[in-house]
Amino acid sequence: MTTSTSISRLSPLHSLHVQHGAVFTEVSGWQMVEGYGAVEDEIRAVSESAGVCDMTGRTSVRVKSLDLDAVLGSSRVAEVGSVVRDDDLVIARLTAEEVLVLGPPTDIDGWQALVGVESDGEPSRQVTNVTSGLTSLRIAGPRARDVIASLTSLDVRERSMQDGACAQAAFAEVHGTLLRRDIAGATAFALYVAREFGVYVWEVVLESLGHDGVVVFGNETLQRLERGQ
Repeated sequence: MTTSTSISRLSPLHSLHVQHGAVFTEVSGWQMVEGYGAVEDEIRAVSESAGVCDMTGRTSVRVKSLDLDAVLGSSRVAEVGSVVRDDDLVIARLTAEEVLVLGPPTDIDGWQALVGVESDGEPSRQVTNVTSGLTSLRIAGPRARDVIASLTSLDVRERSMQDGACAQAAFAEVHGTLLRRDIAGATAFALYVAREFGVYVWEVVLESLGHDGVVVFGNETLQRLERGQ
């Protein structure tokens, strides 16, 4: 495990990862799971069924405004229920007045610069860093849709939720935000729930396809998958 003289920020799932023998790496002050074993083994396991990765620590920022399109700029405008990419950022349009902006891990003082939207104190514009308040999961593999479908009444069939879509709903009776974000053409989702429900939702996901149906994988594997390697 990578050590540091500073206090690290931990995912609510940290103790569970320790029990599973995870190897950690420090990224922008966060202890994040690098992996549980060989990357090749994790990739193979995910490709055969479904896998879940704890990506808590990647920047998550909520932006609210009565004139959201003007705040975001034309390159970041998306329809409600859809997702757009802007370099390293993913912007999910949740409502006409709210987006969830997602990016790589960054330090405490760097998130506003990363997002590129600064709160000016006006009541019509609220910018809130919610990274520490969320548990962020990536669920990928040929049975990823089966995992999500077992958690929610939301219609996640291909015709109803295509790649680049987002929605808010209940997942295992917990409010959450779901993004359909395929990886190299393979079905994949990102699920965000409040930090206090993280352990519960993680365990429900692991149990969703029966014993050993869902495997765990680390952020190194996730990065390899995202690069199509």
